[in-house]
Amino acid sequence: MEKHTAQNIQDAFLNTARRDKTNVNFNLMHGETLSGRIKSFDKFSVLLDVGGSDFLVFKHAISTISVEKNKEEVRIKYLGRKTDNT
Repeated sequence: MEKHTAQNIQDAFLNTARRDKTNVNFNLMHGETLSGRIKSFDKFSVLLDVGGSDFLVFKHAISTISVEKNKEEVRIKYLGRKTDNT
């Protein structure tokens, strides 16, 4: 029988942001903020593309991660087409 392990919430979040090429904001423990796109990640680190430069960020240095969402992109994804409704 095949073992199936559930993906944890952290990996699911990072993988979705990576796959969708979503811009994310990393707020680091020492107060700095990095904004870019996730190229890859593993158990201990995240590789972030910030304006064409790669930053290897260790997960223990990250305080919070937030997603930048364009309001129009969200409506297109939700409705499948552009609308003027807000």
